[in-house]
Amino acid sequence: MFLTACGTFPGRIGFENKCAKDVWVAHVEGFESEPPVGIIGSGYGTYALMNSMRMPREVVIHWSYRWYHSDYTTKLPIDNSVKPTGNETLLFRFNKNLHWEVSVAR
Repeated sequence: MFLTACGTFPGRIGFENKCAKDVWVAHVEGFESEPPVGIIGSGYGTYALMNSMRMPREVVIHWSYRWYHSDYTTKLPIDNSVKPTGNETLLFRFNKNLHWEVSVAR
């Protein structure tokens, strides 16, 4: 599934983990090229500088608390107010309430 929103973004994508457990991100759907992820330790993040690409309307994160598993699926709609430009990063954060959220990090 690939739904495109208006325009493109620079391709800076980040994933952060703010909860007390490690999180395994098996894969991410919605981008033209899948960002590299994997294990994200508690309090840490992983970031990728990819090529400029179309901004998706929705991203699907397949993740788990167990390495090399995909026990959970989270769909995150991305509206037009979340659009990084220049050196900004499209940031997916696993928060202390154990939910994924998306924002722009400056």
